[in-house]
Amino acid sequence: MPLSFCRPVYSLSAGFYAQRFFLGFLESGISPMFMLIVGSWYKKREQALRMGAWYSATGYVSMISPLINYGLGHISGGSLNSWQYMYLVAGSITVLWALVILFFMPPDPIRARGFSDRERYIAVARMKENNSGVRNKHFKIAQVWESLSDIRFWLIFTIAFLMMIANGPVSSFIPIIISGKWLGCNVCYSQTLTRLTGFGYNRLNSLLLTMPAGAVIGTIELAAPYLAYKVPGIRTWVIVICQCGTITASLLLWLLPRHDKGGLLFACYILASFGGAYAVLMGLQIANTAGYTKRSVTSSGIFVGYCLGMSYWMKM
Repeated sequence: MPLSFCRPVYSLSAGFYAQRFFLGFLESGISPMFMLIVGSWYKKREQALRMGAWYSATGYVSMISPLINYGLGHISGGSLNSWQYMYLVAGSITVLWALVILFFMPPDPIRARGFSDRERYIAVARMKENNSGVRNKHFKIAQVWESLSDIRFWLIFTIAFLMMIANGPVSSFIPIIISGKWLGCNVCYSQTLTRLTGFGYNRLNSLLLTMPAGAVIGTIELAAPYLAYKVPGIRTWVIVICQCGTITASLLLWLLPRHDKGGLLFACYILASFGGAYAVLMGLQIANTAGYTKRSVTSSGIFVGYCLGMSYWMKM
C-alpha cells in the first residue's frame, strides 16, 4: 500500500501508530472484496478451491520475501536503515500490482471488459443456482438484520476469532523465535514467547529459515480447499484437521527442549496450519449466504473476527 512508503520517515511512536492504523484500515477491505468477487464468478462447489488459490499466496509469498529482505538487510552506510528499505520495496511492489488489478481485474461478469453480451449472459446465468446475486447497488437493511440474527454467521465469526489468536505469533514473531533475539525490543510481549528464545540463529539467517514455513503453509492453504472441493460434505472436518496442526505445533514449541532445533523448527513450520482452515472457512461462509447485501455484511464480519483474534492474543 502507499502507506508503506510513509513508514521509513516516521521516527516518533505517534507517527508510527498513525501509519499502522491507516495501513490496517485500508487493508481491511481486501479479504471481503476477494470473497465477494469469488462469489460473483463461481458456483458454490467451485468457490472453495478459488478461495484457497488466492489465499495461498499469503503463504507462498513467505518463500520470496525473506530472500528480498535478506538482501536488503545487508545494506549499510546509506541514509536509511535496512528495515526502511524493506518498507519502500514492499510498498512499491504493492502499488504497482494495485494498478494491474485496477485496470485488468473485472469485479463481476457484468462489468468484465472483453466479453460479448452473450458471454456476459452465460457468466451470469451459470450463477443462478447460487441464489445469491451477482451485483446489486441497493443496500438492503433487512438483510443486515438477517445476517446479525443468523446463528451460522456468529458460529463462523467465532471460529475466525479463535483461530486467528494464533496468527499474531506466526506473522510477527516466527523470525524472532527462530533467532532467539528480540531485535532491540525491550518489551516482553508474551511469557510463552520468552520461553521460545534460544534457537541461536542470527537475525538475517532467521529470515531465510522462515522460507520452508511459507512453502508448507502455502501448500496447506491450497490443499485444504482443494480437498473440500473434491470431497463433498467435509469442509468442517478439514477445518478441524488444520486446527489440530496448529495445536500440535503449539504443544511442540511449549514442551520440546530448547536444544531440539529440528523439532522446534518443524513446529514453527506447521504452526500456521490454521491458514488452510481459514481458507475453507471463507468459502463456507460465502457459499452458504444468499443476497448481495447479506454476503457483503457476512464477508466483512468474518474479517472483523479475524482482526479481533489478531489483536486479542497480545493481551494473553
